[in-house]
Amino acid sequence: MNLAQYLREKRGRQALLAAAIGAHAPDISRWAKGTRPVPIEYGAPIEKATGGQVTRKEMFPDRWLSIWPELGHSGGRRKDDVSSPSCTGSDAGHD
Repeated sequence: MNLAQYLREKRGRQALLAAAIGAHAPDISRWAKGTRPVPIEYGAPIEKATGGQVTRKEMFPDRWLSIWPELGHSGGRRKDDVSSPSCTGSDAGHD
């Protein structure tokens, strides 16, 4: 699933994701629309905050292996890569 699809599935996800990864909601909107690329440093936090629904492989299809070579050895995800709560509920982003 791409970022735009993830955000459309449930109202309020953009704000929850922004809070969970320490980004601004307008930036997330731009990333989802494709008007700005997702910065590499937000790849892993987005994957973790979405519970693995939006992956680094999906966000960076041509570059993920050179950026995160460890993903190539584990079939794409390790259990601990997406172990934090996702941004799907009201308590998302709160530790």
